[in-house]
Amino acid sequence: MIQLGSLDRKRAHALLEEARLDGMVLIQPESVTYATGAKPGSAAGWRRAGAVFVIVPANANVPMTAIVGDFYAEEFRAASGIEDIVTFPVWVDLIDIAPYENGTLVERLSLARPAKSARARPANYDADLTFGLLADVLRRRGLASARLGTEYAFLPFADAGRFSSACPDVRWSDASQLVSRLRMIKSQQEIALLRIAAQSAEAGVAAAISNLEPGRTGEQLFSSFHAASSRRAVELGYDGPIYPVGTVTVGPKATGWGRPAQKGDIIRLDVGCTVQGYTSDSARTAVMGQPSEDQRAVYNSLHKAFHRGLGLLRPGIPLRAVHAAAMRSMHDDGFTMYCRGHFGHGVGASVFVEEWPFISADEHMEIEAGMVLAYELPWYIRGLGAFMLEDQFIIAAETAEPCWSLSRNLVVCEC
Repeated sequence: MIQLGSLDRKRAHALLEEARLDGMVLIQPESVTYATGAKPGSAAGWRRAGAVFVIVPANANVPMTAIVGDFYAEEFRAASGIEDIVTFPVWVDLIDIAPYENGTLVERLSLARPAKSARARPANYDADLTFGLLADVLRRRGLASARLGTEYAFLPFADAGRFSSACPDVRWSDASQLVSRLRMIKSQQEIALLRIAAQSAEAGVAAAISNLEPGRTGEQLFSSFHAASSRRAVELGYDGPIYPVGTVTVGPKATGWGRPAQKGDIIRLDVGCTVQGYTSDSARTAVMGQPSEDQRAVYNSLHKAFHRGLGLLRPGIPLRAVHAAAMRSMHDDGFTMYCRGHFGHGVGASVFVEEWPFISADEHMEIEAGMVLAYELPWYIRGLGAFMLEDQFIIAAETAEPCWSLSRNLVVCEC
């Protein structure tokens, strides 16, 4: 397992200062893990506000505070290094009898928790209590009337009013984009996880392609992918669980799993692996037997457009320029009807593999070193097949390093 680092407070300070905020309160489970290196606990699995808070002052010299369930506090402190942790009861009952070595079990349990101190626990957690604790922490930290941001893009509508009710003097605003800007630049630990995920997936795709033959289904090919990617993760020295994601589409329907493979079918392998919550995303396209003239024409144009845009995938270039170059290439090849909203996205640790920023026509964000981007040129043509070329790139100071070495050419599987 790879221990994640903590938030780059210097960069957070710069972005908070730019937004004229005195701090931010993180509430999304993935953002909490990103900022602290610690898991927020299973209470956060309900994806409601109040299950966890991390208070990040703009002043990088002022330590962060976390509000977490009592059952998770010890592990959270060890993983995050945060000393200022406030706890609240969750439904799980935990009693520590380790300090009491003598007596019967009941006597030891009673010493650990005398009957008069026993309290009923909530069915999950008490949001009124946790928001009250947030208000207490903000008062203690001198932030009770500060300008604070939180993650409106995550905040459930049912919980939105709690912030102003619990902390009426705080000037709340949306910090969702600010958090996304922080998360788009990966730490070395995050890059290591995404690299393991990508290299494991690459081995899985190679195995799936080697198993291509008439009659194979997308589900069977995905199983081959899963087994080989898991083996590769072990070879890379990763000793934790790895989860496969994605789809293998077979045949002219162009969506879903498709049909058992037949001669002439296009096979799209759009897959990734999730390692400690970080998910890779890459794709290749194969064909059973020699491709038709139409299939070759489509793939050749996608291949050319991919490399046209790839030439711009480097620091300082606006993402929209990459999109424009790839789209122009497709149109120049006569496919003026081709129209796709984005040609890739950031990757990291989210519920869905696609993270902001997107390689789209309206994205002015410039590429920066430290980004990890999945750059793709897909086209789904019902009646012909699903075509896709995608690679994951680690953006360095001047270059874009691909995580896969598999050929980007159309894979022709003789049958």
